[in-house]
Amino acid sequence: MVQIMTATIILSTFGTVLLPLSTKDLRVQGMTSMPNIEHTNTKVVRRLYDAFTRGDMETTKTCFAHNAVWHLPGRSPIAGDHQGVDAILGFFGKLRELSGGTFKAELVDVLANDRNTVALQHATATRGTKRLDVTACQVMRVQNDKILEVRGYYSDQYALDDFWS
Repeated sequence: MVQIMTATIILSTFGTVLLPLSTKDLRVQGMTSMPNIEHTNTKVVRRLYDAFTRGDMETTKTCFAHNAVWHLPGRSPIAGDHQGVDAILGFFGKLRELSGGTFKAELVDVLANDRNTVALQHATATRGTKRLDVTACQVMRVQNDKILEVRGYYSDQYALDDFWS
């Protein structure tokens, strides 16, 4: 391997491969960005957030395995293990009901590999005089394009519990 100012050259039995060192180097070569290659597990997560945002519970339901489980930490009335797709949909309905329809979960980014998929989200809602504004990591297990398990981690668990209590 030889490194030149704007690229790494790999010499192998398969031939010569030129890899840019940065996005700036791509522009020099006439490209504008790195190729956008997403892991297949990100697709179901993006579909889930899109459907939830639109209130499309039929599509939301198709994102989960029938025996999926959503673990919500904390001590609020909605905390606990929501087991089965119908329980998860009931949990989502409770979020909307308790917030008067103001609950929003904005998908910020999705990170994935074969083992884990992580949805980075920004959640907001209002409930009377209370306001929810937390970031979260929803760590998911995905298999065959279905979400099997979700475990939430929140930037302010106390605020989350207080809001839903």
